[in-house]
Amino acid sequence: MEDKLQVLESVPVLASLGEELMKCLAERAEFIAVKKGDLVVRENDPGDALYVVVSGRLQAYTGLKSGRDRVFATYCDGECFGEMPLLSGETHWANVRALNDSMLLKIPREDFDTLVNRDPRVAVSFSQRMGHRMKELREEKHRAKWSTIISLYGSLPGTGKTTLAHNLVASLAHETGEPVLLLDLSGKQRGVPLLKCERLDFRSGLGLQDIVVRSPPGYDRLNLDLVGDEREIPLIAPIFGHLVKQYDYVICDLPNEASASVFACLLQSDKVFVISKYDDEHLYRTRLLLEDFRSHATTREPEVRVILTAVGEASAPYVEEAERKVGQPILYLLRWIPVSEVVEAVDGTPYVIRRPMGSYSLVVRRMARELGNVLVGLALGTGGARGLAHIGVIRVLEREGIAIDVVAGSSMGSLIAAAWAVGKSADEMEEIAKQIRSKRTFLKLLDPMFPGAGVFRGIKVYNFLHSIVNGLTFADTLIPLKIVASDLNTLEEVVYEEGRLIDAIRASITIPGIFRPVVNDGHTLIDGGITDPVPVQVLARAGVSKIIAVNTIPNTDEMKQRERSRHEMSTASRKERKGGLRETGPLVETPTSIINIYMRSMHAMQSRMAEMACNNADVVIRPVSGGGAWYDFYHPERYIRCGEEAAQVALPQLKELVRA
Repeated sequence: MEDKLQVLESVPVLASLGEELMKCLAERAEFIAVKKGDLVVRENDPGDALYVVVSGRLQAYTGLKSGRDRVFATYCDGECFGEMPLLSGETHWANVRALNDSMLLKIPREDFDTLVNRDPRVAVSFSQRMGHRMKELREEKHRAKWSTIISLYGSLPGTGKTTLAHNLVASLAHETGEPVLLLDLSGKQRGVPLLKCERLDFRSGLGLQDIVVRSPPGYDRLNLDLVGDEREIPLIAPIFGHLVKQYDYVICDLPNEASASVFACLLQSDKVFVISKYDDEHLYRTRLLLEDFRSHATTREPEVRVILTAVGEASAPYVEEAERKVGQPILYLLRWIPVSEVVEAVDGTPYVIRRPMGSYSLVVRRMARELGNVLVGLALGTGGARGLAHIGVIRVLEREGIAIDVVAGSSMGSLIAAAWAVGKSADEMEEIAKQIRSKRTFLKLLDPMFPGAGVFRGIKVYNFLHSIVNGLTFADTLIPLKIVASDLNTLEEVVYEEGRLIDAIRASITIPGIFRPVVNDGHTLIDGGITDPVPVQVLARAGVSKIIAVNTIPNTDEMKQRERSRHEMSTASRKERKGGLRETGPLVETPTSIINIYMRSMHAMQSRMAEMACNNADVVIRPVSGGGAWYDFYHPERYIRCGEEAAQVALPQLKELVRA
């Protein structure tokens, strides 16, 4: 009885009730325990009770036709739900499921009705609360934020798990600006035994915050010790429930030793990162853990991701082998932090803050931004020689330290995207571009064929591409990469995300009528720019929320201006010749050849498609050169400088985007 009264008194909306009403409710109310994943109420069912959360977390959501869930709200300790159908007489507006093992206090409908009839103030309070929720839904504020519990676990020591925990929590705090906690259960730092937390009063919020330590990088740390005692298990969900009321992200660094308590932490988490080295024993233990974990999993399993540490420069050969051995895809590849950069002190500045553009840091930052739903993506479009401007854009991103989490490329953009993703800098890419600026060298890349499905076979271009990306695959990229090609038979977009990079690039740059189509995996493939000249939607479908698009295709107004300039130059040239002056102006492109007419026609289509795609980007960079042609690879510096200048103009927008 006393416990029920204490719970009811913690609910703000019931604060006005007198002692008599409180006791009346407490007598009829009952405690119910629900397991993680259990549905407490179902959408469209009639209301049967008011529920008060004693401990744990629950989530209100509705299922969409796409198969995904639309989340409306998250309920934690001291909050209540279920009142809307009781007051309105309608059915439940959403499902409510448990995110953790939870304890609820259930007040039957009859008692709720009695309460409302005896004290009208309760009805007013609940009606105001209901009106506030409906307003939020109408204003599209239903994209409720809810806290995320992420557990890090490794079956054996030596994986760099604790180092990752400290860097990930610091990166989350830095990238999202939200409250973040490192819950250190690893035992490496002396902490309060978990069993002592049994005496803490979670509802009042007293106890745990008294032993939380603030770390200089901007996150909080709480050290608790797991000893593997089964008495610890019932305490885990309430502690998680208490912490998520204070923090948007809770990172749990778990011990390497398997125990019932460790499994309970894993099962009560929202996400689990399993860290392993590329070592037979590590991979074998990881596989056993995953199998054991699945056998213990609830109806709503945590999302499990495998992270491979200590990867080398060319990772594909053993990533595929590692995936086979653990029976699950490897989601992240982490290189070692240099020994000279390792900070042993708990309060030391993590590597990801000191070296934000290091290979290790870029992956950790991407993990943090994915968790925070603030991924930054770069879409590099088509454009022929004009696409060399992408190199200038990348130079500005590198110089300003703007990290990109995912890059997508179409046609010429696919080549630049792939070269950058495998680690080539803007300076290195410019040197490669300069190798083919002489007409003689450029012509060596062309191998005419007649008759056939194109003017050129593309074999020499293939060999040139091989010199850039060697035999690397998508698994070797430092930045996740997506390359777009087009299916000639179905006119569908084909997105490459695995396999050899050279095959994807070759397909994406195959200009129809110019190069012979590529046949791969049942598809006859041509230029990606035919179906997706600037692959913004490819990034959006991948969950990227902040998109930078680079569009090098001139629009109609820019083409009109270009024609006026061309006409003025021609007129001036004729006057110079009449006056006996020698012509010194640049050569003027005259689109009279069949190929140029064809390319101009294709450009007209791509220009409109590119403009539409860029409408969905957050920042659009337009490095459009006043002159030059699609085949003008003889002047790479012109286009690269153009891209650099355009990115510099957009720099305030770029900085605001990544900071937001």
